Amino acid sequence: MDRGGWARRAQRTRNALAGSDTTQQTAVLASMATVGLSFEPGLLPRSGMDQALATGIVAAVQHGLVMTSQSAYAALARKLAADDGTQPGRVRNRAVRAAVGIGVASAGAVVQRLLAERPGEPLRRAALRTLGHRTVRIGLAGAAVSAVSAADAAVGSNRPGLRVLAASGGVLAGSAFAAVQIRRYHVGEKTAAAGLRPVADPLTGEVPGAPAPAAPQPGIPPVTRSLLLGAAISASLHVLALGERMFSRRLSAAISRAAPDAGPLADLVGHATALGVTVAGLAAAVEYVNRRAETGGSAIDAAYTSPPAGSTVSGGPASAVAWPSLSREGVRFVNMALTRQEIAEVTGTPVEAVRAPVRAFAGLASAEIVDVRVDLVMADLARLGAFERSVLCVASPTGTGYVNYVAIETLEYLTKGDCATVALQYSLRPSFLSLDRVAMGREQNRALLHALEWRLRSLPEGRRPRLVGFGESLGAHTMQDAFLHEGVSGPHRVGMDRALFLGTPAQSKWAKQWRLDPKHADPDGEVAEVASYSEWLALPPPERAQCRYVLLSHHEDPITRFEPALAIQRPGWLGPAERRPAGISHLARWYPFTTFVLTLVDVKNALDVTPGIFVARGHDYRADLARMVSEAYELPAGESELLAVERALRRREAAWAQRRLVAEQLRRAGEAISRQATQA
Repeated sequence: MDRGGWARRAQRTRNALAGSDTTQQTAVLASMATVGLSFEPGLLPRSGMDQALATGIVAAVQHGLVMTSQSAYAALARKLAADDGTQPGRVRNRAVRAAVGIGVASAGAVVQRLLAERPGEPLRRAALRTLGHRTVRIGLAGAAVSAVSAADAAVGSNRPGLRVLAASGGVLAGSAFAAVQIRRYHVGEKTAAAGLRPVADPLTGEVPGAPAPAAPQPGIPPVTRSLLLGAAISASLHVLALGERMFSRRLSAAISRAAPDAGPLADLVGHATALGVTVAGLAAAVEYVNRRAETGGSAIDAAYTSPPAGSTVSGGPASAVAWPSLSREGVRFVNMALTRQEIAEVTGTPVEAVRAPVRAFAGLASAEIVDVRVDLVMADLARLGAFERSVLCVASPTGTGYVNYVAIETLEYLTKGDCATVALQYSLRPSFLSLDRVAMGREQNRALLHALEWRLRSLPEGRRPRLVGFGESLGAHTMQDAFLHEGVSGPHRVGMDRALFLGTPAQSKWAKQWRLDPKHADPDGEVAEVASYSEWLALPPPERAQCRYVLLSHHEDPITRFEPALAIQRPGWLGPAERRPAGISHLARWYPFTTFVLTLVDVKNALDVTPGIFVARGHDYRADLARMVSEAYELPAGESELLAVERALRRREAAWAQRRLVAEQLRRAGEAISRQATQA
């Protein structure tokens, strides 16, 4: 047998499995180990594609980060003991490399110990501690790989099989660790799922949140498919990184030829240019996505082709707001206002005792600047009779301008139409694309509340509508932060009697300030945060009676949990397993960046809802919403009335969704016929 040929084949096999040097081998070990951690339970179930996306991103980023740090350690080792190509030189260099790994790991352990976790700590401290944590793990991994490589150089030169085994140890160890983790999550989640006993909805007989029979169990995505797709995604990211390196190297070489004295500056310019091209490409992609989203948000549904006929809604005959300027969500909002007949039928109230509810809305296209939009909607409130109602609700919409139909319809049912709702749009994009509009939404709400405060003060005290607030998701954020640094004194200042906030995002600064120091922000205990109607009822009656501002936040809602700090700081909801709220898996642990990616995937799935089927799970608050509106706004209703309202809410949502679907299908069919006629 040709021992030289066998050795070359073994060398190629080793390089394919684990890389050609200790830097690459350490990166492969770390990224393989991370694969298992990416399968840990999240807040919501993940599909196979979701898992693949998470696994691919986490593994690729981990590989890149480790390559960067290990390259620095390798450079230091070369300065201390260069590899001169001889066997003693290789052994000495890799032994020094192992010592460097142990040294940086020790330094990382010291940083970890000195910067122990503290409640309310600044992000800088958390970032340094996380860096120390990573340094310990990656330093020890590099030291282990380097030690094995040194032993291989010392004794394995004439044993190709041993060399392949030694060089592949990182792959084998990482794969074994990943397999153990995936197995642990599978067993734990199956055990947890077996103990669940969902309760059927008393109105529909459906089990809230129950997956379809063919769907994977929560937290247990298909492993084989996920790993294969994850490998493909990770490989794609590596190809992009390789393209960046090739581009920068060629540009650097061209600069060096044109300016031989450029030296290291050529490499810097090459990498900086490649980074600039990448950033410009990403910026162009984001701009394209934003434009597409805004185009869709401003388009009018095929189901609403004419202005509303009612005289108590914006865009109608009594309104000063132009109907086409309301955007898609604004048109839906005003067209879906309940009629007096609908309210009477559901509540059992005579029609003559019911009033037509007011809905006022101003879209971004209704006026160019905030002050003009506020003036416009204030004029509309007066025209439509809002100040003659008993309840006036200021609703802060989500990114697209959406205002939760279930909440507003419940308000209209329970007040027998004696209410008005007003909303101002601040974006046309979905909430996750509207984070750059939070400041506008906050300032717009401040301006509207200021105008309402003075308008209501001008009315005789006995004739003033009771002012209440509502916000969901990004709408809760923009409404709450209108009272930033004021605590409950902010709502008091504008005369807001009650408020209900659904799925408050983790980034809401007003909510953060209240949670960190409730005694300062809320000295009289007027704010409460609950996960469900049953949790609300479990509060002591005096506490419920005192509460005026309610945050309804599901424990497993990723919108209320996701924030950039997850990448470097362990959140409170992933603390000791015995103290975790319901819905947070006891198997989940916090891992730098990995938990950030998994929670981001959960955010993508948070709004997966079915029209007409109400559940209390994730970012869907419809199942508890009618009862929470009754409690939060102090609108008492009997059990039979609430059941009738809930049935009506489900029927209406399903019917409106069907209407939109049919109208859209007819529109597309008409366009297709028109195109065929034109071509003929």
